[in-house]
Amino acid sequence: MNKLFSQYLNESKKSWKFCIKTVHDLTDEQCDRIEKHLGKYDSKGLGAAKKTILQSAPRDFPNHKGYEVFTHDFETNIVASGWQIQNDIRNMLGLTDGVLKVKGEHEPDEMIPPMGERVESVLADGEYKDAEKVKASDHYGDEYNSSFIKELMKVKKQKEKGDE
Repeated sequence: MNKLFSQYLNESKKSWKFCIKTVHDLTDEQCDRIEKHLGKYDSKGLGAAKKTILQSAPRDFPNHKGYEVFTHDFETNIVASGWQIQNDIRNMLGLTDGVLKVKGEHEPDEMIPPMGERVESVLADGEYKDAEKVKASDHYGDEYNSSFIKELMKVKKQKEKGDE
């Protein structure tokens, strides 16, 4: 059974999922402008708006206390970064920094440890458990100094022989 090239091409199509989050509900006009702009990434359009409950400190918007967060999901057939799309939309709509976020499903969370994992500062470890084990006598002390002097004497003798 041989497949046609077009079948392989259709099977290999990949899409990227993104989420737009805002602290203000987008108007229909703004959504239309965003959808038109996302056409450049071969988007399938914006999903319906979803709204979270009122939050005292929304995760993606720590400076906006007591806001609801509105989300719109969308997919593209052309790979892009959430940061790039976010800046394009912010500039296009004239929004200030910090009121709109775009994150791709394929992009990692910024400095957020997995749930249940305890994270401690490396600097808090006074015993340096993760540090490379070093033999002190290899870097200082009487034994190191005498071997260093011997090495210097060898170099000096080689130089004297080369000058003659």
